[in-house]
Amino acid sequence: MPLRQSIFTLLEQAVLEAICRAHPADRTALEAQLSTATFRSRENTGCGFFTHFAADRNSSAPIGGERLRNGPTAKIDGMKYGMGFILWLEQGYADCLEGFAYGDDSTKELMFEAVCFEITEQPDC
Repeated sequence: MPLRQSIFTLLEQAVLEAICRAHPADRTALEAQLSTATFRSRENTGCGFFTHFAADRNSSAPIGGERLRNGPTAKIDGMKYGMGFILWLEQGYADCLEGFAYGDDSTKELMFEAVCFEITEQPDC
């Protein structure tokens, strides 16, 4: 059976994998939710991006605790200061990945689908 093509860009995939590794108590549920997620929308705000998706609520039990999981930082080609990331949860299910620019970097001209990047720091948990 062919592997399911990801709805996420390479940057989003790397960030989400880092978030899953950094949150071991949530890892299995997050991976299940993300592997079955369906794309809703993607927006480059000029200060970062929002990628909205819907996790299959039958893929796992909801995750308890806070409504967010902090992500890593990344160096992004074309940005001086780089970006940070947050995975937002809605009622315990992964719902939105937010990328935000540090400093006065603009993301307006970036094409996140093709940007070169390096994950630079894991969040403290």
